Amino acid sequence: DAAVIKATELNEPSISYGDFVGKLKSGEVKFVEFLAPDGDAAYATIEGIDKPIRIGEGYPTEQHDGWSSPAFAVRTVKNYNVPYKFTVPALASYK
Repeated sequence: DAAVIKATELNEPSISYGDFVGKLKSGEVKFVEFLAPDGDAAYATIEGIDKPIRIGEGYPTEQHDGWSSPAFAVRTVKNYNVPYKFTVPALASYK
């Protein structure tokens, strides 16, 4: 059983992983920010949406002893030449 996010686990606006991939394919995704260390949370900047939105339902989470990993999402973003970065949340506001 793959480790994926369920919509009921989130308490913020989100887009399903399937919808995200569709928008990626249509060129609507402009940027993706993955949160370190594993990238288990990711936010996409999408045309027509005011601020970055969490990639939710169906997004793969890290399963160190299995076949689920955000690395698949990173690879997909990379394949579509969409800019991305990894952010360490605790250091994001450090100057």
